[in-house]
Amino acid sequence: MEFQSQVLAFLEGSRNEALTLFFTSVTILAEKTFIVVLLSILYWCIDKVRSKRLAWFVLFGAVGNGIVKNIVRMPRPYEMGVVKPLRVETATSYSFPSGHTQTATSFWAGSMVILKTKSSMILGTIIIILTALSRLYLGVHWPMDVLGAIGFGLICIYFANQLLGESGMLNKWHVLGSSILCLMVLVFKGDEDFCNAVAALWGFCIGGYVEQKYIQFEMTHSLKINIYRVLIGIVGILVIYLGIGKLLPDMIFIGMIKNALVLFWIIAAAPYLFKKIIKAS
Repeated sequence: MEFQSQVLAFLEGSRNEALTLFFTSVTILAEKTFIVVLLSILYWCIDKVRSKRLAWFVLFGAVGNGIVKNIVRMPRPYEMGVVKPLRVETATSYSFPSGHTQTATSFWAGSMVILKTKSSMILGTIIIILTALSRLYLGVHWPMDVLGAIGFGLICIYFANQLLGESGMLNKWHVLGSSILCLMVLVFKGDEDFCNAVAALWGFCIGGYVEQKYIQFEMTHSLKINIYRVLIGIVGILVIYLGIGKLLPDMIFIGMIKNALVLFWIIAAAPYLFKKIIKAS
């Protein structure tokens, strides 16, 4: 622990405006809002199957991260008076393993698994390392948090890939498993981030199953249609997320409903609307 404290103290002493701006920007790339919007655009406009696999990796990793965090319950370094944090509003749960670093690992290492290209491996590795460094620079994680997140993220990708496969097809077992996990979370409870991750996975599994069975929307090369898709899709996310937040009380259960609905909208409801609009035009 003393060595980890020394690392954080060194990084705190190295802070300046340029580095703070850089590492803040890097850490934003691994935050929920950015990842959700990016995956949504990829799913709606670029490649449905690969994007669905990538989203599965990220959500599976987020749930796994939450399980470990709620078991270990490691306090963050600034909570122990080791360092003064920056962007502390992003530190919403326990410390080990780092959620941002694991999200970056899930997304970028998952991209490596899917794309199998040298460029994805180089870019992904750089961003994962920079994300880990950003969490240390900002003083919101211990070095062991980010190292554990990378290792655990890779393990989660392996098992997630085994459970879904290259076809990206979700079946009734994915729906049943995520539903049981949701019920378990409601009974045994956990921190808010973990509950939201489980609910998002549940909405994703149900939405994916419904889309495959009843909707089956297709990619298009029309820039105009893709712009419409993105605009409609993002507006829908905002309506659900902000609307529920305004109308209903701020409770963990309500947050779970909100996250499940957002993922269901992204993967099933929005594509259904896309098909209807195209038919009508």
